[in-house]
Amino acid sequence: MYLILGNPLAHPPHRVMITRRQHIANVALQLFGDKGFENTSTQQIAKAAGVSEALIFKHFGSKDQLLDFIIKSGYQRIIEHNRGGLLETDPLTFIHSVIDLPYKLVLEEPHFWKLQYRLADREMAKQQHERFMRPVPARLRVAFEQLGYPEPDKETRLLLLLIEALWKIEANKTDEHVREMLDFIKRKYEVQR
Repeated sequence: MYLILGNPLAHPPHRVMITRRQHIANVALQLFGDKGFENTSTQQIAKAAGVSEALIFKHFGSKDQLLDFIIKSGYQRIIEHNRGGLLETDPLTFIHSVIDLPYKLVLEEPHFWKLQYRLADREMAKQQHERFMRPVPARLRVAFEQLGYPEPDKETRLLLLLIEALWKIEANKTDEHVREMLDFIKRKYEVQR
């Protein structure tokens, strides 16, 4: 069964067909991001999605399995969508693309990153985040080496700490100056070459 989303009167028509399963996952993602996993019931998801609670269990088995699906499919989308930026060969451009990553990712998928922040201590979320970030430290170290930084390991660790903190701040909208801070960090790396 497919759902048609969008305005059928729009010119040109902008309609997207998604499965009920994906629709349930999208609604659950938004609710989990806004209210938290523990504070969102399958009954609330069913009501917001316009489906029966039984259909949620039919598609996902349990609320935990629904969450696992959301996390895995979210990281799949993010990896697919950001693959090009992480393959950049120019060292400074690569460093800048990593610096821009927190703002870009949260802007594209705010509910996913808000949820990811809320699930920081959940093993599945940690594993998927580590898988997503796995190639970045080694690539950053090489980029800093190529640019002649005397301590590429420390520069890599420092930048990754900053990136980690800034995506969490951006996901929670606790500081409106994240974009400004990311631009400042980019200028720091341009100047210190």
